[in-house]
Amino acid sequence: MKKLAIMFAAALLVAGCGGGKDGATPGNPSNNTSVCAYTKRVGSRGRVYVQMAATPRSLEPTACSAFNASFGGRRIPVVGRMGTGHVYCRWNKNGSSYTIKLGVFASSRTTGLAFCRSFHPGHGFKRDR
Repeated sequence: MKKLAIMFAAALLVAGCGGGKDGATPGNPSNNTSVCAYTKRVGSRGRVYVQMAATPRSLEPTACSAFNASFGGRRIPVVGRMGTGHVYCRWNKNGSSYTIKLGVFASSRTTGLAFCRSFHPGHGFKRDR
């Protein structure tokens, strides 16, 4: 059950970037969306995970590299459990031809909430409430 909830949370993060061409309907992940994930240690024993979805797919290498230049994490596979499986904060950036969404996961509730209070992914990103 917990694994299903985690997979559903990750799918929701990616689904937010869906829509557009290739027969994809709004709200569904499209073939034109790419996802990357990073992790890093924070504090003495905490760990933060950030998952990023970029549309169009061609934007992913640039967006992920630029984000990680300031985040300073280690790239990890997108599949599998990320921390507690709960998204502590979400950010998005929308342009006329692109969408980038971020979700922050953490190893504990305390770590996630503390990180989200001080985290800002960069210029143009707005926090989802």
